Amino acid sequence: MGPALTTERPLVNEVDADDGGDPTTRTPPSGGMDLAGVLGLAIALIGAGIGASKLSDNSFLTHLATGRHVVDHGFLTEDVFTWTSAGDSVVVQSWVASWLYGLVDAVAGFQGLRMLMAVTAAVLAWSCWSLTERSPSVVTRLAVMVPVLAIGLRTWTERPLLIGLVLLAATLLVAEGRGRVWWLAVIGVIWVGVHGSWPLGLVLLAARWFGARLDGRRGARDIRSGAWLAAGLVAGGVLNPYGPALLVFPLELLGRQDTLAHVAEWRAPDFQSLWMRAFLVLVLAAVVAIGRRLEWRTAVPTLVFLALALTSRRNIPVATIVLLPTLAAGLPALGALAGTRRSDAIRLAGRALAVLLVLLPLLAIRGPHVDADRYPVEAVDALVDAGLGPDTTRVVHPDFVGNYLGLRYGDAGAAWIDDRFELHETSLVEDYLVLLDGESGWQEALERDDAEALLWRSDAPLTELAGSVAGWETVWSDEDWTVLCEPTAC
Repeated sequence: MGPALTTERPLVNEVDADDGGDPTTRTPPSGGMDLAGVLGLAIALIGAGIGASKLSDNSFLTHLATGRHVVDHGFLTEDVFTWTSAGDSVVVQSWVASWLYGLVDAVAGFQGLRMLMAVTAAVLAWSCWSLTERSPSVVTRLAVMVPVLAIGLRTWTERPLLIGLVLLAATLLVAEGRGRVWWLAVIGVIWVGVHGSWPLGLVLLAARWFGARLDGRRGARDIRSGAWLAAGLVAGGVLNPYGPALLVFPLELLGRQDTLAHVAEWRAPDFQSLWMRAFLVLVLAAVVAIGRRLEWRTAVPTLVFLALALTSRRNIPVATIVLLPTLAAGLPALGALAGTRRSDAIRLAGRALAVLLVLLPLLAIRGPHVDADRYPVEAVDALVDAGLGPDTTRVVHPDFVGNYLGLRYGDAGAAWIDDRFELHETSLVEDYLVLLDGESGWQEALERDDAEALLWRSDAPLTELAGSVAGWETVWSDEDWTVLCEPTAC
């Protein structure tokens, strides 16, 4: 991770970027680290702090369980985590990320996984800082990074999307002139196996090319960038354990809009939470930036990805990265403080931050490493004590609990459903939604899967209905979770 480069000059020569060969990477002036580089290290340090948070994401639990299975038994080709979809053919969309998680877990356990997330988030934060380099004012750049990091606090979680965001930022940096375009082939090979967000890289480069044409330019660099990225994606999409099926997976997922409409992260943002409001601040800033300096090459992708973010909140962290060049180029310079400033104090601060960037994550990553507060750990223990363990009993539960059971019981097929909605049959998802809301037909939904036990929220309608209407017996209960047993199974 190197220091940010100077901010007084454009990233590349505009003629070379469109008409010539690859621009060479600029060498910063001699004299040690400048102010922009020091601030970049500080931003990366904050990113490391975000990434070093305790592990808790439910999707990550399934990715880790998958990685453990890969390390122990080889790549998954059929579902082993649920008894409802057991044996069904699966395409592990994030097989590279899962494999990586499994390897790190085998070598260094949860502590190693947290370190991996800290490093990844630090790289992402530094990349975002680098994407603001076109601004001549470090004060403006810092002002932009405040809402970016606020969004990161909520969205830079341990899911494979975190790696996907790094690859998106790297793609944009190359498109902006930082590095050789052939690097995008390597990025493509990795990206297609890490996360299903890889089509967004092609959308980004196509939008940049279209914008360049509106600016009256050829957009040659964007064309070459797109060609190299596409080549890498195709290569990675063919040379993998699942073959070309990996390339069509995102389209198949988007084809299940009826199911995705019930998933919170796929819904439009309501701007009720702090991180969504921070994004709204960036949206307003982007409008100001485009109004002050209309450059279609950055404005078109900004508008495209803002539209995607306004239709699905999962696209907010993606859009945040894409609009950074627009903000850097169009927002007014706040103050006269330039990033090229150097002094002995700045060099000393840079060395201190570099040391902290190495040491602080090591000090911060202390156990317990997993935040299991949202998962019914005690309730599952109660099931086991009652002879109704999920590995031997048909237990019905919320989707995110299935992710926890998948990690806890591995390939025993202990879960009824988890959050891999692209895998499960539509009828199963529909039954789950009926049970989730306690709607009419809930008894039939339980009967269809011969449910023997119910692990559900204590305050949910289904819990009351199962006990009072169907006569299910309460085995264990606290203020959060209740375990009920079907009368003939108790």
